[in-house]
Amino acid sequence: MKKFTCYFLALAFVMLLNMQTVFAYPKPVAVIINYNELIGRLTITRANGEPDGSEALLYKGDQITGDIAYIKFDFAPYADFYSNGQAYVITHNPPSGLEGIVQSAIDTAGSFWNNVETVVSGASRGSSEDFNLNPQPGFEVTLFLNQSVRFAWDGDDHNIFSIKDHKGNKIFEKKITGLSYIEIIPNAIKLNAGQSYIWNLDGGYQDYKFTILDERTENIILSKLAEFDTENISTEEKVLKKAVYLQLISDIYSDKLDLYWLSTQWLTALNTKTKKVEELKYLLLKKCVQNLDSKM
Repeated sequence: MKKFTCYFLALAFVMLLNMQTVFAYPKPVAVIINYNELIGRLTITRANGEPDGSEALLYKGDQITGDIAYIKFDFAPYADFYSNGQAYVITHNPPSGLEGIVQSAIDTAGSFWNNVETVVSGASRGSSEDFNLNPQPGFEVTLFLNQSVRFAWDGDDHNIFSIKDHKGNKIFEKKITGLSYIEIIPNAIKLNAGQSYIWNLDGGYQDYKFTILDERTENIILSKLAEFDTENISTEEKVLKKAVYLQLISDIYSDKLDLYWLSTQWLTALNTKTKKVEELKYLLLKKCVQNLDSKM
């Protein structure tokens, strides 16, 4: 149990990455864990301009000169560095397909995320009840065709929920007076795989775009999630492990999919009185909030 707790605590620290610039700037793929010892002794030339956040975070293509022999790195899955004779250059080469995401990648992520949290912001904690995770599932997300999705919003003073296709044709409409969410299975309302749609409230100015995943991608992800269900671990452990996996693939393939919404649904539905599990739930939900904020 102690081994499991440490493993998932490390994995869950992913949510404490500096996510405010997630779409304006690539995600960090490495961290200098002894950066404070080397302040003034290193020069970092950024490949894509200067990011917000800690100088200790590194990105694909960044070059580091100075006392580079003293650097202690930790890397995200599929990240590394090489020397060009004058500088260390950061690389990041994840597999081109979801099939390449293996358990060892998740294990590697745990160490990296733990060090990012430690270096950048420290081990802060709070209550997951403080988070506002609406609107769900968010903006520019991807949904499964046959997976129930909770569409949620703030307040219960809206009247009409509607979904339209990319041409503006109304596909679905439901009266929602007095409600703050509804549950929908995309296939049940005849949405199609590979197609994009928008949803809004009362025909309002804010449209939330989503895309239905193609069937091949959906089957790959669902197959991996099913593997977690066969493991001889508790229900709580399975939920946490699934949430980490969904967030990891959403980060790596952010230009193709975003499944934070499902991570959010599972985590918010997880009831626990175990302190360690609640801490992990908090950390992962915080990352869900940061992902949502970065897109809105």
